[in-house]
Amino acid sequence: MKRVILNVIREQGYVFVNVCEPDLLGKVFKKGDISLAVNREFYAGEEVSLDFAFTLFEEANVVSLVGREIVDEAIKRGYVAKDGVLEIEGVKFAQVYNM
Repeated sequence: MKRVILNVIREQGYVFVNVCEPDLLGKVFKKGDISLAVNREFYAGEEVSLDFAFTLFEEANVVSLVGREIVDEAIKRGYVAKDGVLEIEGVKFAQVYNM
């Protein structure tokens, strides 16, 4: 199974699950006025299987996903709607809110 970088942030009663493909970490992608920064402060964490990352989605208030394979798998599993995906320079990005 695909390996991804996972960072779980727990603060002020909220849980943020941030997942990105390893080769995208630290990069910035731009499209017009839109900029997607896959910054280390938000996304750097431990390398885990994508399956494990998906197990944390239920407890998260916000899930941020960066990368074509990650977002495609989230769509396949029903976490993300296709029309809710942003694509910048070929990199897919999606967020899921469980408030």
